[in-house]
Amino acid sequence: MNFSNTTKSASDVSLTSLFDTNNEDAGLVPSTAERRRASILSITSLLDANIYEAAKLVSSPAERRRSSISSKVVFSTDARGSKRSRVNIRTGLLTLKRDYESNLNKVSVTNWAETVETNIEQFRYPETVDEVIELVKTNDKIRCSGALHSCAPLIASDGIILSLTKLDGIISIDPKTKLVRLQSGVRIHDLCDALAPYGLAVGTLGTIDWQTISGAVMTGTHGGALTIPSLHDFVKSYTLVKPNGDIMKVTKDDLDPNLFHAMAPSMGVFGAVVEMEIEAVPLELLEAKVTAIPIEDVIKCFDNVMASNKYARFVVYPSIGKATVWTANPVDSREAAVANGATDHIGRYTNFRNDEEKAMLLEYLELCTVHEFEKADAILERVLESQVARLNHYVGQHNHVLCLERNNGIPHADIEFNLDYKKHKEVLRSVQKYCSSNRMPYYNYEIRTTKQDDAILSCCQGRDAMWIDFQAKADVAKEFFHDMESILKPFGFRKHWAKGTSNTDPTYLVQQFPRVAEFIKLMKSFDPMGKFRNTQLEAWFEVMDGLVTKAEEEEAAKNIQEEKKDDSCIVLEAEASCDGAWFEVMDGLVTEAEEEEAAKNIQEEKKDE
Repeated sequence: MNFSNTTKSASDVSLTSLFDTNNEDAGLVPSTAERRRASILSITSLLDANIYEAAKLVSSPAERRRSSISSKVVFSTDARGSKRSRVNIRTGLLTLKRDYESNLNKVSVTNWAETVETNIEQFRYPETVDEVIELVKTNDKIRCSGALHSCAPLIASDGIILSLTKLDGIISIDPKTKLVRLQSGVRIHDLCDALAPYGLAVGTLGTIDWQTISGAVMTGTHGGALTIPSLHDFVKSYTLVKPNGDIMKVTKDDLDPNLFHAMAPSMGVFGAVVEMEIEAVPLELLEAKVTAIPIEDVIKCFDNVMASNKYARFVVYPSIGKATVWTANPVDSREAAVANGATDHIGRYTNFRNDEEKAMLLEYLELCTVHEFEKADAILERVLESQVARLNHYVGQHNHVLCLERNNGIPHADIEFNLDYKKHKEVLRSVQKYCSSNRMPYYNYEIRTTKQDDAILSCCQGRDAMWIDFQAKADVAKEFFHDMESILKPFGFRKHWAKGTSNTDPTYLVQQFPRVAEFIKLMKSFDPMGKFRNTQLEAWFEVMDGLVTKAEEEEAAKNIQEEKKDDSCIVLEAEASCDGAWFEVMDGLVTEAEEEEAAKNIQEEKKDE
């Protein structure tokens, strides 16, 4: 069974592919200035559109921040189209058009978080596996990209960037075995839509679903359920274009199962994954609830909430001393949930924040930058009141409920820590203690859980885990993230590979992944020249490799010392044994001499007589 995406108009593609990395056509980026200039002609058709969405399409993040369209104009946008709002929109878009025309020669694009810029001319967009093979064979340095969601500089490349977004075919779905064969560029939301008619769903989902399936798997995407593992645990095979251009299929049943467990998360260092087989799960209806609690109750109820609900998360707002508890559990029917008091969100996503709440949070961040904290916190109180009232109790389809920020996320730098679930009380106490004496630069932090798995570089390798996700605008993130690392280091954190790795000391990291030596050896055997590693990954793995080598040398030296010690003991034992034999012989000789002397004396006595 084959599936294909609906083709968009040329003007849609030219605009969205250039500037909206959230859009599913982000891979269709024109490579020439002429096409970029042509897209200006489509701007006027958007003059009556929502100002925020239009701004995303026609300006870079930096220009959006500098443009004359202030947050107040965004907040005043009226979906019903009041005359005043339409005037503001028209004025604002004309300003954007002017700014855009003055920046036509800028060819950089950013990730969703606005933390990494990349040269657009480096991107290549293969449409077939054969094209991937040719690009791999003819280029010395390659990084693969998906939806550009990662907060870490994972796709930065000294050579080309291989976008896999056009390899977006769902090849087959087997309802009986629940096995799905698909290309690596398939968007997760497209996969969810394709599975639903078969009564199937993706095994676990993060907060958003517009990533490519391969990008999410390669970076260790997880959900929020103590009984469900990360996304890579549902993968049954990978089809890989190796650094030499050869095709290889990697499965759990291979002679070397370690290779399968090293494939993800691996940040794409083994080659270009062009196809996967994943195991789907039965599609569920979920009944969800949101409640607000005092921050001091988080530690008291955390374990019970996580253990008694299939899906759960805490969102903590330290500056106002409150938290929200979100839970979701399977329900037999919409009617049963509605009868229990739920609102039916049939056929639509339930965003954790709506447009109004998002606007208020943007205003909160603006007020915090000028230290108007009292006003900011008053706004935050209103946000929570709105969210709890709107999301108090509802029912919806699996992916529509779990993907809480599909449309209304606010770009930010991210750092997500993974810690042993058994240490949750100590961890939460330490974070709350920090927040009681320091004001965080963002409005919340989020806590989720995930079941353990066997992947070599998985943050959940060998342990059920809790996750704490901290956020900040990029310009203030570094110092804050460093503080969080210092607080959590005593508890042995691992870190989400796509979030904040640039802040972490590789020396510390090696100590947290007991099987990292196996990963390094496999990576070096697959790609000895580092074709699929960029500067950051090369530096990381070089340090890690050096530490592993040093540890191995120290272990070898220790073994040699032990062997020498054992040899010395053997020698001493031999010497002792030898000495014992000598003394035994000598004692025998002495005894014999004494006996002979005694016999001689007896003979002498007889002679005298």
